[in-house]
Amino acid sequence: MAILYRFVSVLFVAATAFGPAARAAPPAVDVPAEVARIQRLAEDAPMQALDRVETVRRMLGAGASYENRQRLLRMEAWLREDLGQLDASYALDRTSLQLAVAHGDAAGAAEARLGKVRELIDKHSLDEAQALLDQTTAQAPAHVSLTFKVAAERTQGDILNLRARFDEALAAYLRGLRLLQGEPRESGKRAALYGRIAQVYINADNPAKAIDSADLGMAEKRMPLRPLASLQFTRAVALIRLRRDGEGIAAFEKALATALRAGLLGMEAAIRGNIADYYLIRQDYVRAEQEARKALVASNKVSDRNVIQMARANLGFALMGQGRIAEGTPYVDGVIAEMRKEKTTGDLEAMLDEKGRMLERAGQYQRALEIVREQQSLQQQSARAARDRAIAALQEEFDAHRRSQQIVLLQRENKLKDAELSNRRTVQFATTFAAVLTVLAGAVVYVMYRRAARSNAQLKELNVQLEFRSTHDALTGLHNRRSLTCRMAGRSGTGRGDRRHGPRDGVDCFVLMDIDHFKSINDRWGHGAGDAVLVEVARRLAAAVRDTDMVVRWGGEEFMIHAPATDPGSVAGMAARILETVGTAPVDAGSCRIPVTLTAGVVALPHVAGDAFDWQCAVRLADWALYQGKAQGRNQARIVTRLCAAAATVMAALERDGDGAAVGALLALDCVHGPRQEPARPPQAAVRDDAGAGVGPGTLHVLAGT
Repeated sequence: MAILYRFVSVLFVAATAFGPAARAAPPAVDVPAEVARIQRLAEDAPMQALDRVETVRRMLGAGASYENRQRLLRMEAWLREDLGQLDASYALDRTSLQLAVAHGDAAGAAEARLGKVRELIDKHSLDEAQALLDQTTAQAPAHVSLTFKVAAERTQGDILNLRARFDEALAAYLRGLRLLQGEPRESGKRAALYGRIAQVYINADNPAKAIDSADLGMAEKRMPLRPLASLQFTRAVALIRLRRDGEGIAAFEKALATALRAGLLGMEAAIRGNIADYYLIRQDYVRAEQEARKALVASNKVSDRNVIQMARANLGFALMGQGRIAEGTPYVDGVIAEMRKEKTTGDLEAMLDEKGRMLERAGQYQRALEIVREQQSLQQQSARAARDRAIAALQEEFDAHRRSQQIVLLQRENKLKDAELSNRRTVQFATTFAAVLTVLAGAVVYVMYRRAARSNAQLKELNVQLEFRSTHDALTGLHNRRSLTCRMAGRSGTGRGDRRHGPRDGVDCFVLMDIDHFKSINDRWGHGAGDAVLVEVARRLAAAVRDTDMVVRWGGEEFMIHAPATDPGSVAGMAARILETVGTAPVDAGSCRIPVTLTAGVVALPHVAGDAFDWQCAVRLADWALYQGKAQGRNQARIVTRLCAAAATVMAALERDGDGAAVGALLALDCVHGPRQEPARPPQAAVRDDAGAGVGPGTLHVLAGT
């Protein structure tokens, strides 16, 4: 397919180059649209996407604009990097940098310099790479693209990962992921970052977390084949680390199939190298040799130094493991020489350790001992370097602390000298300016006092406001549910009223109310009118009760009244008064007059109710009575006057069948109807309908044993 596609592209270019229309003017090319198509094509066919880049460049010709040339350069560099053609990718980055500098494009130059940083990382020149990265990010303009920001964090993480500073590397990759949040078209970049996070966990010897991160990356939709192969490969390594060999080899094969399908030679070489490494660990040296040779062929095609080193090392160790010491040693020694030159101490120690084991297994103890001594020397150098870094850090910390102390001492000395000079001037001019200084000092003290007093008053006012807001509803100004809960918690017993300031036979009355058809009010007149209804109903309720009663906005369109020390005979009258006060006149909402009625459930808690029936039980029972009123037509108050069974029995029935007839059979109820709102006639007075014959009005009688 790739050959056919290139052939068609060549025919198309030839037709446009030599046809009559082409002689008149080059074809118009929408480069941004072409770049978008190439990105979509790269998800499944990166080689075809690369061919398309070259075709578009030829179509544009030498007179292409800077922006179009730069777009194509960046796209081709990205594709070649994905395909493992690193040298070609780095060369394109250098061309892009020269072009950006020539056109004064600081943002484009910053993106191109990141390619040079990656080239230094590939050469293991980590100090130079870090310095160039710091310089690039510092000099980058404020309007750099999201692509640059994510690439900078990814590159920083790569450097830290190679330095074995895994926590910092993970933080850099996570910053890159946060930048990509909410970007649905950047699934490929997110998947690549998840793959790098998984590699950090593998390097930190946490393969389980590596699998979790790889799975998160593979959950991304529509990602290019390169990050998919990388995630599959990393997951395979983690499975092998967890000794789940069968799953690991299967995952390696899946990653290898993805890399082969996409033509990712560098990825193919890395996967085969790790498969060879797996067989080396299992001491299957024949299979290890086969995979290492395949990896070496693939890595030589892309000139990836790291993968070439791994392939040569694996091939050398596979040959040495088969007893072919003379044949395998040159491969291993060549890699060791390169590592010595690059000063990659950690990898060099691992190579020497494995070579020493191979020589020892072959009986070449003298050479093995030499390798062990070199390895020990490297370990000592690493330990000294780590110690020197720690000492340098401590020294720097000590010097910084000492400098800060010196600054503090200098500041104190300056203050003392200033004070001494001030005292001398004060003594010299004491006679002349004593009175002035006294007046000024008094004025300053007075101003400070006034400011402090004003601040204290404001603080007190704010505290009062905060206390009020914590216990009152913001819309209506009524108490909120927290206020009632605090009030009841401060009372004696389990919610029974304090009768020191009321009649001994008084009751605690709980009235739970709900505005009828409130949703219809919002739907018909709007939420502004609904809020006006809530505020007016709250005002009317507050006007209908005593100063000692608490009116609470229970939630939404529900209200609660707690009336302590209420005369039992006045409960029904209070309910009628509430319905009358709220429902007599419509609410004036500015542009409309809205009829409003309430449905209420009323429970009066007697003086001695017992632990089985506290105020919370009364509220639950009032809620049941409220919904009975709603079921019977609304605009009424249902008053629970008596329990016909033990309180525990009633509450148990209420929990089992909250809306059924079983609860009603255990209770005696009164009903008070609200006024009817008819435009042609004045509002009717409240009418009381006794449904609980033979029971005193408004008093809840609790049977013995409650």
